[in-house]
Amino acid sequence: MRKRNAWFWISPVIFGLLVMTTIRLVSDVPQEAKFWERPLVLNLIEIISVIVIFYLIQFSLLYFIKRQKAKETRLSLKKLITEYLIVTLSGILIIIPFLYLVHFMTGDPVDIDDLVIAEIMVTLFLVIYYSIFRGGDLLQAYVNQKTLTQQIKNTQMETELNFLKVQFHPHFLFNALNAIYFQIDEENEAPRKSIEQLSELLRYQLYDINQTVMIEQELKFIRNYIAFQKVRMPETFHLSVRFDPQLNVQPIHPLLLFPLVENAYKYVGGDYWIKIEALLKKGGLSFTVENSIPEIAQVTKNKNFGIGLENLQRRLNLLYPDKYTFETKKKDNSFITNLRIEW
Repeated sequence: MRKRNAWFWISPVIFGLLVMTTIRLVSDVPQEAKFWERPLVLNLIEIISVIVIFYLIQFSLLYFIKRQKAKETRLSLKKLITEYLIVTLSGILIIIPFLYLVHFMTGDPVDIDDLVIAEIMVTLFLVIYYSIFRGGDLLQAYVNQKTLTQQIKNTQMETELNFLKVQFHPHFLFNALNAIYFQIDEENEAPRKSIEQLSELLRYQLYDINQTVMIEQELKFIRNYIAFQKVRMPETFHLSVRFDPQLNVQPIHPLLLFPLVENAYKYVGGDYWIKIEALLKKGGLSFTVENSIPEIAQVTKNKNFGIGLENLQRRLNLLYPDKYTFETKKKDNSFITNLRIEW
């Protein structure tokens, strides 16, 4: 802190003397003049004036830097160039009245050479002066940006590893099911059929998942899931499925409709019925699932009710921003979910 305070008060004096000496050398040497032989009072006026100017410039620069840091979100070349342009133009405009004031006090009229030399020298030193004050902040911003970039890369790598890990588990299960399937006697048709259905569900997740799939693939996956769940439903269970035949090659991100069906099978109760409907409406998809539910008191005991639907909505926000509506509604004896996606 002491070093900074000392530099704060000394730097305007140093730069003031450097600017005044440089200007005098550039302007006087070609004319074979010696400014150190001029009356002392004239040199003192110029020296004091230049030092005062740099103190004012220093306070202005610190204020400007404070404003820039307050609204600074990310370091970029465009912002940096803009800063230096503002500083340069401000220096060019500010030096003109001060130059005329100093020449007025010394009784020396201003000519074009004096103006050009003063502008070039002061602007050059001003940029250097600003770089010294701003350099630490720019270096810190650069380091922070590099750190953030590395963190993003690490996060991406971690995400990819997690994805591969998640993908490995159903792949292992898929292979294990095939092994179990061939160990079951052919006369035990029911368990073999269940394993076949489960294998089909896993195969879709392992091999048929790209960035998007055709809607008919997603609906086929849902039909396979319905067939798989059939064995555990009571005899009183009633299922109504209606898929619009016009829904076939339209693209959709996979496994977006499935959570609605899975949620219905998970929480179905009471009269045990489920209605599933997929329709093509106004160039988009309307997918509705309704299921009977137990008494309200029984449903509210389950704290995890609807977590799958919350996760689905997060995916929709990423995949279809502002192009979907997702609604849930609970009646006395049923729960309804409706998803609409624009194509």
